[in-house]
Amino acid sequence: MENQIGKWINKKLEHFSGKLEENVLSDKNLRCRVVYGPVKSRRLGTVLGINNIKPKVCSYNCMYCSSGETTCVSCCSDFCFSPYELYISVSKKLEELCKAGKKVDYIAFSGSGEPTLDKELSKEILLLHQFGIKIAVFTNSSLIWNPRIQENLSFADYVSVKIDTVKEDLWLKINRPHKRIDYDSVLNGIKSFADNFKGVLTTETMLIKGINDNNDEIISTGKYLNSLKYSVSYFNIPFYPLTKECNNCPDEENLKSLAPVIKANVNNSVLLCCPENNEFYTTSDFSDELIGMLTMHPLKSEDVREYLRMNGTADLLDVLFSKGIVKEINFHDRNYLLLNPKENVS
Repeated sequence: MENQIGKWINKKLEHFSGKLEENVLSDKNLRCRVVYGPVKSRRLGTVLGINNIKPKVCSYNCMYCSSGETTCVSCCSDFCFSPYELYISVSKKLEELCKAGKKVDYIAFSGSGEPTLDKELSKEILLLHQFGIKIAVFTNSSLIWNPRIQENLSFADYVSVKIDTVKEDLWLKINRPHKRIDYDSVLNGIKSFADNFKGVLTTETMLIKGINDNNDEIISTGKYLNSLKYSVSYFNIPFYPLTKECNNCPDEENLKSLAPVIKANVNNSVLLCCPENNEFYTTSDFSDELIGMLTMHPLKSEDVREYLRMNGTADLLDVLFSKGIVKEINFHDRNYLLLNPKENVS
């Protein structure tokens, strides 16, 4: 009798799982926004991205955000897919990539919102580890003061923490955080996490013209960074043409003068001054996957057009233009594809 009941339960569970998988995979638009790429990363190689936070929800509203203005600055948990739904989506994507002969080096939680807002992050990391691929998380560090967040991050193989400045007034100006976040707690939380994390820890600092692109800032930030246990400290500049503040990139002359200052004052530092050389690639859902990646940040037009030319499908981009879904602009002598506002907020 017990054996029959067990078989009945297993049959029902298989039926439920099948229905759930069918439902998740049927919504290509949502699936391609949550699981995007793969993209090329100078730091991690070929990366499959995870953006499991609802659009425009973040604990910061950074002046340089590549995803545009945050419409909901929040410290509350918010996510799109449950761990199992995310697992199904990633499994499907990896299956498609395997058939196309594409290898993924990392699965990275990095998107249009703060990954640690997902309360199921640790469960998702544990599930995705079953694919035998390393897991990375790129966090803005805003919630790392919370022991539960530190525990969630501890399951990752690679964690990048954001530290744009150690001065509260500049932090408020650059990162525009939720009003309940205390910066001393954030800095102490980063230090605590760095002391205990067993994986690869890196830091990320964005240089903004006229704010933190000067010697005094580099020296003060460097002093704090050097107190952490990390692998590499990256310094970057905003280069995506999405918000007016993105024009506040340090000029080339200033970057040249800052480079030796960074090298002298920050251990294991690397200055990244150019956009990632992304290799654009999609599987069978070009439109949905392109929109999914554009939700994160603009893409260089030449990369997308070259992919379409190589695959003999150049007209697919023209369709998106004609429907008003994407647009093209020139920024710093490069052409970029962006989502039109009505598509970007959906």
